[in-house]
Amino acid sequence: MKIKGKAAGSFAAIAGVLLFAVNAHANLLTNAGFDADDASGGDVFGAAGWSAFGGGTFTTDGINGPGAFPNCCSPVPNSVNNSFKVYSTSGAFQSFAATAGESYVGTAVGQNYGGDPILNVSDIRIQIAFFDDQGAPAGIAAGGNVAEGFNLFNSNLITANSPIDQWLELGVGTAPAPDNTAEVRFIVLGLLGSGGAGFFDDATFDLAPIPVPAAVWLFGSALGLLGWMRRKVA
Repeated sequence: MKIKGKAAGSFAAIAGVLLFAVNAHANLLTNAGFDADDASGGDVFGAAGWSAFGGGTFTTDGINGPGAFPNCCSPVPNSVNNSFKVYSTSGAFQSFAATAGESYVGTAVGQNYGGDPILNVSDIRIQIAFFDDQGAPAGIAAGGNVAEGFNLFNSNLITANSPIDQWLELGVGTAPAPDNTAEVRFIVLGLLGSGGAGFFDDATFDLAPIPVPAAVWLFGSALGLLGWMRRKVA
């Protein structure tokens, strides 16, 4: 009886490990907190490990220099001192190989900077976008899914109406990648043509967790209960 109880307990433990493995996360991004650059005393154009575009992107120190702003005391904490500043229409991205059917999730924190607040219809956001092997948006080329918006996903927005100088959560997820997907990009973006500046920090990006079927959860629970009952009998 004791051997059977131990076996059932082992099966339950294995089931638990499998469930954890299916839902485990790892951040794919390098320099996700924008702290690889030393921006002490000012701003550094772009950010290490990120492909910048638009000309209005800087890694900036939150304590020293002309780009300084307070990093403490806001509802969402950010890491260390450096953050990523954007103005005008600009941003940065990291790119990864991807295949059709994969779904991704991304997060970051963002801030409407009080020293140069977002104006009018401008905003900052994060995006996840899929591309084919020619660098064109996936789902547009022949053979891909053609549903509008299928290849590009936007997070919630930080706008002129967002609180000043507070770190706010940004989050975005995707549907399965289109048929002709070869690449996925995680993008931090400022659409600030009407004025203002925004900041990003503490980004994460990874495959979306795979939903575990209810039957698997029940199987693991049943094994655990069986092991407990057998131990009690023994």
